[in-house]
Amino acid sequence: MRYTTLDQLEAGQAELLRAAREVAPRAFNPVSRFQVGAAVRDVRGNVYVGTNFESSALPLGVCAEPAALLAAISAGSRELTTIAVVGGDPAGDGKGAPVTPCGGCRQRIFDATGGAATTMRVLCSNLALGSVLDVTITELLPYPFGSSVLPAAAWEG
Repeated sequence: MRYTTLDQLEAGQAELLRAAREVAPRAFNPVSRFQVGAAVRDVRGNVYVGTNFESSALPLGVCAEPAALLAAISAGSRELTTIAVVGGDPAGDGKGAPVTPCGGCRQRIFDATGGAATTMRVLCSNLALGSVLDVTITELLPYPFGSSVLPAAAWEG
C-alpha cells in the first residue's frame, strides 16, 4: 500500500483514474449528491466504467465499482487487472482524502477478479486526483470470504 501522485503512475494507470473521474459526474445521486466513478481494465487493455446509482430506498442503490465490474462482465471480460475509484462531494474543493471502496464493494472486487489468486490493483483518489492510494485488493480486504469455504455444489451449474 502506498500513497502516490497521478504523475508518478504509469500512463495507463493515470488514464484509468481519469476515466473514473470522467464518469463520476454522471452519478444518479439525488440523496447524497456524492459522486463516485469507477473504471476497470482487463488484460486486453479494454476499459469499462460505472457510476453510483442511488435509490430513495437507500439499500437499493448500486455503487460505482459493481457497476463497472458488471459492464466488464456483461461485455464478456473476466480477466480484470486494475480498478480505479474516484469520488467526492462536487460542492467541495475536490481535495479530500482518496475515496476507497466500501466493504461490500471490496468483496465484489475480490470475487470478480479471482480472489486471492490475483494481485488486482486498486487505485483510489478524490475528484481532484490529487492523492492516489495504490493497493491490491487483498490489502484492502485482508481476510476475505471466498469460494473456498462454500460447498463445491454452490459453484456447479
